Amino acid sequence: MNKNAFFAMKLEGPGVKPGRIRLEDFLRLGQEMLRAVERVALVLQGSAESQRAGRRPQDIRAAISLDVVEVTHGSPSAIIRFERSDTQLSIPDTDLGLQAFEKFIQGLAAVTSTGDAYPSGYDAGVLLAVRDAGRLFDRGVDRIEFTLNHRAQPLRVLYDRDGYTRVQQRIIGPQLNKRTIEGRLLMADFKERGSRLRVHPSSGDPVICLFDESLRDEVYRSILHFVRVTGEAKEDPVSEKIVSITVSDIERIEAKDDQAMEILPSGAPLPGDFWQAMSFDELAAAQGVRPLTDIDALVGIWPGDVDDGFEESVHKLRQMNIKAA
Repeated sequence: MNKNAFFAMKLEGPGVKPGRIRLEDFLRLGQEMLRAVERVALVLQGSAESQRAGRRPQDIRAAISLDVVEVTHGSPSAIIRFERSDTQLSIPDTDLGLQAFEKFIQGLAAVTSTGDAYPSGYDAGVLLAVRDAGRLFDRGVDRIEFTLNHRAQPLRVLYDRDGYTRVQQRIIGPQLNKRTIEGRLLMADFKERGSRLRVHPSSGDPVICLFDESLRDEVYRSILHFVRVTGEAKEDPVSEKIVSITVSDIERIEAKDDQAMEILPSGAPLPGDFWQAMSFDELAAAQGVRPLTDIDALVGIWPGDVDDGFEESVHKLRQMNIKAA
């Protein structure tokens, strides 16, 4: 048993048994944790957009690579230990991988507690990966402890439900008219300016959502999946319906991916005017409204009977206005 392995994850909760964890949960946690560390490394190298989609530099992938060396237990926890390969550097001041893991642990302690500024090595992309790792808290995991044994004094951080809630709040941020909708993301338009997506709820009208560069990767990963979108809403002042949402957070909801399957594209191309509002003529045609051919259908029995008192009522109203003036 190697208690001093380079890196370790300890999981506790009703969905965890001593020395045992569901394979899908292990894969999810490992993937999201490495994604967060990879983005930390990008930030440390000076990247302004760690979450940008695309291939990562091979030196970063090699620097953060880990091997699983042991799955054991505390009681009643599952502990997974990792080691680095023999070819990776281990000099603290020059080892990018070591620095990335260190900043990941230190930053996680900061973002799950107080304060709003990004700690060293963190940006919006790292925060999103940390949030996605926290999805295990909805799958029977209550606590995840990360330990880095890179120095004489190990670094440890606890990630729990309270910390997960704090990370979500940091992602969403303060907003005047915050709204959250759930639905299937069926279309995304990745323009340099004005990127947008379209979410189709299980019931009700689809909603256009605007997003910025920091969420591109999350949108890519969520196309055709059921998502929860949170952001600042713009509403129609008359109908009070949501016209659009400026997205601050988008999260895939795997448990609902089997809902609303009938709205998924089935091979036919989506219409070219997917993002365009319909003209009045197009709306009329879609609703079966035809041009008016009989004016009586609109005005009914107007002007009514000759002695219905209408003229007298108008005269009285005019006299009242004159007196008031």
